[in-house]
Amino acid sequence: MIGDPIKTASRSRGPGTAPASHPHPTMNRAPRHARGFPRWVWAVYLLLFAASVPWYIPAHAPLRIWLGLPHWVLISLLATLGVAVFTAFVIGRFWPNEAPPDS
Repeated sequence: MIGDPIKTASRSRGPGTAPASHPHPTMNRAPRHARGFPRWVWAVYLLLFAASVPWYIPAHAPLRIWLGLPHWVLISLLATLGVAVFTAFVIGRFWPNEAPPDS
């Protein structure tokens, strides 16, 4: 005999969620706001912040002027702008829209 539908429904964790013993591993994941951001987001931040400090330009390199500023200043400003644009993307794409339920 198949289980009682009322008892089965009462054990459910809500619409769209699987029971704790669901065989598919991705169904048991915590909500996105509980897991944090994906690792690639942190990797992009690391690259953008590394680019924002021009440590990779040799000390003996000739000083070039771009738009009236030293080239390293514009590189730093563009990388900082990249951080700002990427932060806006991450907030728009990954930030939770609703508050997480109280524990």
